[in-house]
Amino acid sequence: MTSASKPNARWTKDKAGATLAATTGFFFTNPPALETTKQLIPDHAHIAAALASFAVAILAYWVGLCALRKLP
Repeated sequence: MTSASKPNARWTKDKAGATLAATTGFFFTNPPALETTKQLIPDHAHIAAALASFAVAILAYWVGLCALRKLP
């Protein structure tokens, strides 16, 4: 008989909040980035918009994680 193993990663409130911030940042910046990149580089507009939104999501995750770790 085997016992249930412990999960390796912990899903904390800090990580959950930072993930929410990253997801929100990605989906709020994607439409404006897509409109801008359609005018600047129409051949690769979707790729450029996704990369710009992904960069915002990474920044939002980092800021959210730092901010939530300081809370009690």
